[in-house]
Amino acid sequence: MMEDALVYECALDATPEKVWRALAIPEYLERWLAPDAASGEALDLTMLAAEENKSLSYHWREAGQGAIGDVEDSVVTFELKPMADGRTWFRLTHEPLVMPVAANSNLAGPLMLAA
Repeated sequence: MMEDALVYECALDATPEKVWRALAIPEYLERWLAPDAASGEALDLTMLAAEENKSLSYHWREAGQGAIGDVEDSVVTFELKPMADGRTWFRLTHEPLVMPVAANSNLAGPLMLAA
């Protein structure tokens, strides 16, 4: 895990199967993560990995942001563990996506001119 990752943990009053549906079905996920989607902006999510009722990872980009590699890009991982009382222990890890910059990229600074 990266040093600057955001980690949030809590107990949810729902079974892992119910939480899984809220995370795995795109319409449910968007309703949960963007309840004020009346603005018309949708989440830009791409599923990277999934283990049913246990974990999901998404590439996450805020709507209207630039290309992959921008500081706004990240990986969000949801982990679910059943609790003895029927609830779910929920862990969310939000990590910035850091992509290497090519040496000849304008993003690395001014280009050197060949002599």
